[in-house]
Amino acid sequence: MAPFLRRAVNQAVLQHRRPCGILYRLLTTTNISSSSKFPRVVGCGSNVVDQFMRLRAIPKLGEKGYFSSPTTIYEASIVGGVTLNHLSWAALLGVPTSGLFLQGKDPSGELIRAEMLRQGVSIEFVQASSEYTTAESYVLLQDDGERSILMATGSTSQIDASAARKFFASPVAQSSIFTTEISQVPLSGVMELLGAARDAGGVVSVLDVDISPSVAVDEARLGSMDDVISCVKQATVLKPAMHAAVELMQVLDPTLTSTLPSMSAADLAARLRDATECELVALTDGGSGCALATESHSLVVPVRTTIAKVTDATGAGDAFLGGLVASLFYDGMPTTPAALHRMGALANATGAACCHTLGGLPANGSQATLAQLLDGGEAADFADKLLVGADSDDDDVAADETLCSGFYTSLGNDADALVELASSVAPTAVDKCVSLIDNCSGKVLVTGLGKSGVVARRMAVSLASIGIAAHYVHAAEWTHGDLGTARRDDVIIALSHSGSTTECVTALEMLKERGVWSISITSNDESSLAKNSDVSVAYNIPSDAEPVGGAPTCSIVAQEAIVNGVMCELIHRRDLTEADFKRNHPGGALGAKSI
Repeated sequence: MAPFLRRAVNQAVLQHRRPCGILYRLLTTTNISSSSKFPRVVGCGSNVVDQFMRLRAIPKLGEKGYFSSPTTIYEASIVGGVTLNHLSWAALLGVPTSGLFLQGKDPSGELIRAEMLRQGVSIEFVQASSEYTTAESYVLLQDDGERSILMATGSTSQIDASAARKFFASPVAQSSIFTTEISQVPLSGVMELLGAARDAGGVVSVLDVDISPSVAVDEARLGSMDDVISCVKQATVLKPAMHAAVELMQVLDPTLTSTLPSMSAADLAARLRDATECELVALTDGGSGCALATESHSLVVPVRTTIAKVTDATGAGDAFLGGLVASLFYDGMPTTPAALHRMGALANATGAACCHTLGGLPANGSQATLAQLLDGGEAADFADKLLVGADSDDDDVAADETLCSGFYTSLGNDADALVELASSVAPTAVDKCVSLIDNCSGKVLVTGLGKSGVVARRMAVSLASIGIAAHYVHAAEWTHGDLGTARRDDVIIALSHSGSTTECVTALEMLKERGVWSISITSNDESSLAKNSDVSVAYNIPSDAEPVGGAPTCSIVAQEAIVNGVMCELIHRRDLTEADFKRNHPGGALGAKSI
């Protein structure tokens, strides 16, 4: 199976929360589980688009500067972020992960959500709204490689205690592992969610201290130093950057200030563990490996394989945490030196794999690189969990994708569209739509024009097959006599991707005057069709998903998916059985199968 299709399948399983296929294995192998919780990792924190701009020289204050090319401003746009990075590396190891993010319905937000799909990170809990602005950073690159970075944390900076409680406390309480950060999220929001994890019981909370406490307080203005200390003492697992760990110890125990520069990583980890009373502290020490400390044990796990050439080490610490989270998910909290060593081996290998790619997210080849780094070591069996990696035939598939790039691009766009659909359709609208159909005492009249008309025809015959009196009416025929078929107790369903199809809008207005209830299925909730209908089921698809300026492809997939969902919800509400279905569909293979 092609990697992006496998990720789409994983995503679909996560969205429906059903223990089937991949998740069935996870449910039966993970040691962090509860009958009342869904075994997955949810993370709240940085998710950002890095906008790279190349300059001849970064201007000094008060001076002008020039781009390297007079016609090129943006060199590249790369998705990343502390939390999204480690969730993606955990997902590479087969861990079901979900992002707890506020994002805008802007190009950067669409880019991040599409990348989350490709990485296998669920967008189920992402709050996307035109009221939010997606986080971006602007990386100013000189021709000699020097850089300056301007941060715009966007709506991530709006996840205070109130927003955290409103949007994310519930999924945190239902998870098995919760990760967050001291980087971009206000500390009041971090404390709120760490408290939700603690109060739920059985939820392991992981805190990544990515910036020094003084930077968090003074420059980032995330909260006070007391807030920082409260956060680190609430977490189950603490993973600070080395510079942050040193400064934390200076705050927690000022008497150690003079000895900290000469203190070993293992001693520093143990001191931090004792001062914070976390169950586990993990410190990365560059190419030397990592130091891990619990109440009973403290040790250093060296890197097994030296990296001959480092492409980019920027996201290595995030990837390290992704491996550590995967170890927690599968093996649980380590209680022996051997278990600690195994955890460190996996985390080290994951961090090393990230050094082979540009940016902080897994890239093509990351699966094979990680499997190679794990081979022969004490964590070698984790290579079997690279569920979003390549099958033995993926090289052939990759060649086929190159040969038929338009075909595979379309499949990927369709998968993206379905994930976008799942996060954009309002459950209340679906409920009202299904209720109107289910309670209709007359006929359900389904209409549309063009490709939407094809979907409308299919919806009508599918409704009829489950016992609902439904008929298809071509949208152009309403004003040529078919208005006479409608009665006050009927329901009309109009499908139009744009929501502005003249024939559908006219028919709906005329039928409303006759007291007919109306439902619209459209991508534009502000369209004439949506505004004039009693119930509007509106969906979004990526803006650039359809070829040649909008040839119907993904929009048809989205409409068909909505029709399928309505059908399945009706079957569920009516408790229909195979025998019920056979009464309306006795012919063909389906009829024979129902005997």
